[in-house]
Amino acid sequence: MGTAVVEPAVAKRSRYVKRAAQAAGVGLVAVASFALLARLLLDSSACKDAPSYGCLGYALLWSYLLPVLNFLLTWPALRVLAVRPAWLTALLGTGIGWYLVRGIDTARWLPDGTPYVQAALCTVSFAVAAWLTQSRRPLWPRAAVALALVLLAPLDSLATNQLARSKQNNELADAGVPLLGPQLPAGYHLNGAGTTGSTATHEVTFYYRISPDSLAKGANTTDELHQEIQVTVGPIQPGFTPPSHCAALTNVYPVPSPACSPVAPGVWRWSNYEYVQYFTRVGDTVAVLQARTPPVSSAVLRKLASTMRVRPPSYFTGG
Repeated sequence: MGTAVVEPAVAKRSRYVKRAAQAAGVGLVAVASFALLARLLLDSSACKDAPSYGCLGYALLWSYLLPVLNFLLTWPALRVLAVRPAWLTALLGTGIGWYLVRGIDTARWLPDGTPYVQAALCTVSFAVAAWLTQSRRPLWPRAAVALALVLLAPLDSLATNQLARSKQNNELADAGVPLLGPQLPAGYHLNGAGTTGSTATHEVTFYYRISPDSLAKGANTTDELHQEIQVTVGPIQPGFTPPSHCAALTNVYPVPSPACSPVAPGVWRWSNYEYVQYFTRVGDTVAVLQARTPPVSSAVLRKLASTMRVRPPSYFTGG
């Protein structure tokens, strides 16, 4: 009986290092090629001359196609270099690189303009993928790793949303104006919270929308937009002297707003043929609710205006 030839440990290690280096080279060529293609796409006349947000549409489409194209390019390249299993190495390299770049961008661990760092991450990802797939053990554990990467997509999306919400909470907390919000009646929700102005000039305003739950996917038509209630919060201006004047958030003189009528303690109402506005004063801050009646009922507006209180940032962001 013949004896099996045992590969020396040094030779085996050298072969594994070579394999990882070859995969890293494939990853580097791929990321460089796609970076060049992206530059050519964004600089092309078709992109620059696209109407409205057409060029942005091209960029978004490219970002979604990039992982698929990267996998399709690196798979045959790895086969040519005899880095097997080529398909799994390409899948792992693409997946690990995508998650690393996406996670770092989301967490903002690096400053803007770091394409070289992103390219290095993608290159290292292919080296790691080759190292992970070098075992001669059954294929199913490695396939399980690939499947786990795919299943991580929802978690990545959840982490992205949580980070975005945390950033928005911090921005609202630093707004420099009390965050006045109502007690929402059933069937309504808040969205579109943000701030404008400068704290240095004490002209910061806080704004958001109160929308029916039926518009949870967004208002697209004029009739749907008329169902939303616009809210603006800011410091009281000298012209706000209800009931003689309800010019709450303007420095325009003479004061343009006519008289308004009191409807509750610290709450006033003003209307014309098209819009109705409710004003709620809390300390040195005033909240202005503007809507159309109909379709928004006066009872809903009065309840919202009467329940204005200072709320935490999470009240407006949902977390």
